[in-house]
Amino acid sequence: MARKRVLVPFVVAVCLGAGAARAQIRAEHPRHCVMSVGPTQMMFSAFQENRTDAIFCRHVPTLGPTMIILDAQQVELREMNIEIRVLRNVGQKDWRDDLDANTVAVLPPKKYLADKGTTSFTHDFVSDGDYIALVRATSDDGAKEYVGQYDFSVGETAEWYVALGLMSLIGAGAALGMWRRRSKAPRPEAGKRVG
Repeated sequence: MARKRVLVPFVVAVCLGAGAARAQIRAEHPRHCVMSVGPTQMMFSAFQENRTDAIFCRHVPTLGPTMIILDAQQVELREMNIEIRVLRNVGQKDWRDDLDANTVAVLPPKKYLADKGTTSFTHDFVSDGDYIALVRATSDDGAKEYVGQYDFSVGETAEWYVALGLMSLIGAGAALGMWRRRSKAPRPEAGKRVG
């Protein structure tokens, strides 16, 4: 009986912790997903149509076609030629390291942001892992070049499992603490009247 009392709260806590981790991942909002591109800023967000209404930025939970949306914060970027790449993050020290080998998607330089300051494209992610969204902005005369990088992950990565595990441990610890407090509380003795 005592084992059941310990086991049930533990299982509940693990399940709640896992749900909380998933909810936290789903709750990401693009306004928190800002990347610096030189002295300017862009917002990064990702969306998986026909799968969920959620918008992601640091972690896209499932593989498959994913729309990546980039929004310019400053007008200056609208006037520049933008090259966009999605790179595999293999721990390279510089984005130029093995650039072609690590590139999984590329949009050649163009004024993608000219009209509304936003652009989007879809890439079909077929491998779990860590990725980099790379943006290179250059002026028409080539005098200015800004580069920005944004790290994100897709699918069941080690980082995702660590976050899920930590949330589960926190939930389990809280449940265990509550159980201990309840078990240490004084109980009225059997056969004695209270009051």
